[in-house]
This record gives sequence, C-alpha cells and structure tokens, in this order.
Amino acid sequence: MQKPSLTSSAISILSFILGAWLIFDGTRKLVTGYYTGEQTIGLGPWATLVSAIGIRPSDMAFPFLLLGVLWIVNGVIVVLGSSARYERTIAISIVALFYAIPGTIVGIITITLSLRERHLAGPSKKQPASLQLMSEGSEN
Repeated sequence: MQKPSLTSSAISILSFILGAWLIFDGTRKLVTGYYTGEQTIGLGPWATLVSAIGIRPSDMAFPFLLLGVLWIVNGVIVVLGSSARYERTIAISIVALFYAIPGTIVGIITITLSLRERHLAGPSKKQPASLQLMSEGSEN
C-alpha cells in the first residue's frame, strides 16, 4: 500500500471527524432522548430543513448513525486507495450537504478536494475486470 496523498489524508480526517460526530450525536439522542445542545442552544439549521419536508428532527437519530458509519467507512476506503474512492466521497458529501453547517462545510470541502484529485489523476489506466475479459475474448 502506498502512502496516501495529502488530499486523501485530508478527506479521510474530515470523514472520520464528521462520522464520529454523527455517531456520537445519534447515539446520545437514542440514549438520553436529546441531541447535543438541544436543551441549551437548540437544534441546528438541519432541524428546520428536516421539518420542512415533514420529518420530525427527533426521528433522525438512526439516519445520523447510518450516515456516521458511512462517513467512517468512506474515510477507510479513501485511505486504502480504492479506485472509486473520490466518486464515493462525492456521493456521500452530497447527502451530507443537508446536515446544515457541519455537513455542509465538510461536504463542500470533500467534494472540492475529490474533484481536484480526480482531475489531477486524469483518466484511469486500469480497465474494469469485465472490460478486460471482453477484450481478451475478442483477441482469440
């Protein structure tokens, strides 16, 4: 395994931070009945967005847990250097944009870094296994 680039490391660190926070906050809601800061400063702007589409913010604990796990897995995938790591990061970042403020900030940063890395990497030289099998079959 080669050493991850600075950009990959940044994406992974942001993935781990946001994932850990989402898991912590979702778990806290399930255990105590309150999100972090809900009793003192109230819920963040994400609660307004969720309420606008007809979902109660209190019902978001499991989605938070799931999204947090996805972010942690994404961080591992980026560090390991999977061939589609930047596409996965962009996809999960689009979902996280709706978690207003922390998710939006991390989402924008990771989308920008992923697009930059994809552009710098240029077209992939590796063909998917299915294309390799098809090209081998046509040579015979």
